[in-house]
Amino acid sequence: MKNNHPYIIYAKALLIESNKLNSVSDINSNILKEQINLGLNHFRVLPNELFENKENVKYQFSKIEKGDTVKGIFLAPNIITTDMLAKNTWKASNDILLKLDNTLFEKREKVTMALSPLSGEFLSFSQKGGIGRGTPKSTLFEMALSVITTLTPFKPCMQDKGSNIAIIPDLQIEEMIDFIRFFKDMLSHKTAAELFVGRVKKETKGNKKNVKITFKPRRPLLYNGNFPNPPKSTALGGIALLATIGEFAKEAEFSARAKKILSSLKETTMYLVKYGDAHTFTYNHYIIELAKNGNLRQVVDSIYYSKLYNQPDNARWDYKNTEYQKFDLFAARFLQLFNAPSFKDFLAFRTEYPYQLEILFNTYFIKMEKLDSKIVSSARQLGKWLNQVAYFTAKAEIKVGSPNYWEKLREVKAKVLIELESAAFSAKSGDALMAQVITRAGRLSMMDVPSEADLFIESAMNGELTLEQSKNLIIAFSRLKNNIEKKVTENDLENSPEIIKENYQNI
Repeated sequence: MKNNHPYIIYAKALLIESNKLNSVSDINSNILKEQINLGLNHFRVLPNELFENKENVKYQFSKIEKGDTVKGIFLAPNIITTDMLAKNTWKASNDILLKLDNTLFEKREKVTMALSPLSGEFLSFSQKGGIGRGTPKSTLFEMALSVITTLTPFKPCMQDKGSNIAIIPDLQIEEMIDFIRFFKDMLSHKTAAELFVGRVKKETKGNKKNVKITFKPRRPLLYNGNFPNPPKSTALGGIALLATIGEFAKEAEFSARAKKILSSLKETTMYLVKYGDAHTFTYNHYIIELAKNGNLRQVVDSIYYSKLYNQPDNARWDYKNTEYQKFDLFAARFLQLFNAPSFKDFLAFRTEYPYQLEILFNTYFIKMEKLDSKIVSSARQLGKWLNQVAYFTAKAEIKVGSPNYWEKLREVKAKVLIELESAAFSAKSGDALMAQVITRAGRLSMMDVPSEADLFIESAMNGELTLEQSKNLIIAFSRLKNNIEKKVTENDLENSPEIIKENYQNI
């Protein structure tokens, strides 16, 4: 295995950081053994308390070879293998321990996937991000390093669809040491405690005469990401890691170091490594800036709480729902690439977003599309008005207090927004775009367009904006949920649409 392989560099940096070494040349067999044993001590997670008759249970790491899901003994997410093949990784790691002596560089042995999840597939990673095949043989030293990265809990990792995934940055060893040191500090932060809490599912079987109640512990939050504030959707894991570092940048104790780490990740190739596979991506520098300013976490959370028009309210929490899985994947792709094609794919999902995504759209249109910030702000006002029109149209149509009131309200609002989007999509010119969308919205609401939208309307009509830019601005901003809906609760059901409308105009 190549010495410049990020998987190898990560282990070298970890050993230097953990043992306060001066250089790689100070690493010896005893240090390697100690780190491998530490990894094996984190091979499984299991409840550290009784979970019967409880809603939640706390977990801890343990050095156990075999799992038992009924008892809540799971393969730890930092072990980069699969449940089925975990036994191979356990055996291979222990075999390496027995072989480690003073002949670390003299003999070359075959590297198996139990030692390195990329063995036989990808063995050379260039600094430019290329991935190539290599000879599956390596020195005992490099094999031990690979095992260390495979096992260590001191790397960003998560589980997605049963696969454990590591997030490895392609950094030079000095920067990698800083990254690892900072990551360890995040793991020891008070917010990390919640990662080791899992739910307990209560199951009742049988009839009234013979009732059998069982309690089944679920995996802890650790599996969504082993860092504070992990994403609710693992498709967003790579971006969520960046967002978490950005949150630490808000704290005086961590701010300077967090911003230094974020700067080192600009345009750096990141590797999502799982058993037998690896994917690469980079962080756009504008997304890095969002993280530095402490705004990326609310963007990631808002992506998760976005609602697809064609899906019922509870669909987001259905793990079998492929529509939300696809949406999350394309959202993550947009946040990573942050370019026109990925934005177009993101908009293809008809979705209403939490209003906190405004900062993401402002950043994209102003920084990437190079649009005048005043025009973007004006477009936001038109989009806000269109969303408001859809909301009040739905309020007027659905009878207050009717069954499934909130669900029906959302369905009708989504229908109106789709109608307005369709009018925008069909427009062949800037003039037609404004006429079709505004006329339709005006007829539905009998309300005037806010004067703050005039600059955008003029720019779209006089050709200062392209037709595609104008459409994208309207569609993106009209999908942002209005603050008024956050304030409307079930206690407001006695209010008529006219009263609510009046209250909104006074905000």
